[in-house]
Amino acid sequence: MLGNRFQCPCCGWRLRAFVEEHSVLRTSESGYCPRCNAKARHRRIWLYLEAHTEVLSSQIRLLEVAPWWSFARRFQAMSSVDYIGLDLQRTGTQVTTIGDVIALPIQAEMIDVALCIHVLEHVDDDRQAIAELYRTLRPGGLAIVSVPLRMDQPTLEDPSIRDPDERARLFGEPGHVRYYGKDFIERLRQPGFKVHMDPAYELPAEMRRRFGLRTDENIFHCIKRDRITRNLKAQI
Repeated sequence: MLGNRFQCPCCGWRLRAFVEEHSVLRTSESGYCPRCNAKARHRRIWLYLEAHTEVLSSQIRLLEVAPWWSFARRFQAMSSVDYIGLDLQRTGTQVTTIGDVIALPIQAEMIDVALCIHVLEHVDDDRQAIAELYRTLRPGGLAIVSVPLRMDQPTLEDPSIRDPDERARLFGEPGHVRYYGKDFIERLRQPGFKVHMDPAYELPAEMRRRFGLRTDENIFHCIKRDRITRNLKAQI
């Protein structure tokens, strides 16, 4: 897979093609990196962190919920990052802390940056999970969130649906409990986040091609408001 046509920003590898899951023989324009296993969503977020934040150049404590190896390996190697990879069980070296996103085992205002990438669609009480991210971030802290999203409809969910096949039909995968829609940004705002959506369809075509990006991987840039700002707004 060596070549120069494509590049994975997560590991820096230049390659001939991205590949389908579990196969280095079948290529895919927006598939996996055959070296670090980064998906299109991870390549998109890494590029966003480089271009639009100071995450990669600051001394920070970073929480990644349901950590992905291609991210964890980079962050764990950075002396400027105090990395916490949280999951329900230990599945590899990327998991440093066992816990649930709806009850994070982290004290309030201890985190500078939180990454929550394609997690909330698996969580029954996603509003509680969002509130927990807000609670653990320091004032001014940043949460980067991404989910499967359709902007032509409101969020589709029904807690009574437990059948995996029906969930896959309605929500995209057997493990999903909803399909987010245009109202997702309001859920993120409920605890107090200031939210900006960075739409994937606005990315230049050449950038999408080179890094194997998708047009539906939108990024939600969520800032925890500091207490002074929130109190002033409450008085107006």
